[in-house]
Amino acid sequence: MTIDRSSAAALVTHETDTLADLGIGYPANHFAWRVILDSARERGARSLVEIGVGGGNGVPHVLAAGLDFAGIDNVPEKVDVTRAILRDLGGDPASVVVADAEDAASMAALPGAGSFDTLVGLGIMPHVDDRAAVTANLAALVRPGGELFLEFRNSLFSLVTFNRFTRSFIVDDLLAGRSHQIRQRVGDFVAERVDMARPPLPSSGHEAYYDNPLAVVPQFERLGYDEVSVHPFHYHAAMPVLESSDPQAFRDESLAMEDDDSGWRGLFLCSAFLLRLVTPA
Repeated sequence: MTIDRSSAAALVTHETDTLADLGIGYPANHFAWRVILDSARERGARSLVEIGVGGGNGVPHVLAAGLDFAGIDNVPEKVDVTRAILRDLGGDPASVVVADAEDAASMAALPGAGSFDTLVGLGIMPHVDDRAAVTANLAALVRPGGELFLEFRNSLFSLVTFNRFTRSFIVDDLLAGRSHQIRQRVGDFVAERVDMARPPLPSSGHEAYYDNPLAVVPQFERLGYDEVSVHPFHYHAAMPVLESSDPQAFRDESLAMEDDDSGWRGLFLCSAFLLRLVTPA
């Protein structure tokens, strides 16, 4: 089979041309893939494995960049969809399998396990309890000196959302270790000044995990990974509650920010970040 990289590139171009379309959700992963594949090209990567393939949207990006694609998901239907996309583009459907990131044995059955140059996990870590164990499972899929990109939700963004997450961050994170009396007073003060009804509580009753990008770097350095760095993405031009007042302007400004070198501002204006890790050679 010959991979049809031109068709894959056409799909990526179409996605790029429709970024501002309000008929689709905010295309955050498009910008995550830019960061990932720019780094993969710089490092001369030839293969990539995606953890949590979802609807297969990453396949065209990877193939268009000239890399071989493999992946896993713990939902068989998502694996089927991704295999179909890969097959249509001339790839090998057998390179996508049903497996669970929390089950090292299931991932070891993936063809090529241990030899991939780059690993990507979008939407995985916010739902994982034991980050160290799962990251070790993922790192076992790449070669020594291989690169991992893991998405985390950004807790620092809470400082500009002015909602219940703002109160939670200030009381539970910023004031961790302070007395109950002080934290209660601060919590009451903040609750009167933010929208405690937003965002709605999750139907499952379990919140996803949010992480401070300033804290995760030393955490993963202590676990022995090399070149640990943070790459913010999914910008917000202002507080999310204001988006409905002028959604097109909000979208256009947010997209423009994705291409800017915002420096420290991205740590507060992005609701997600990629953590880049390199395994010891």
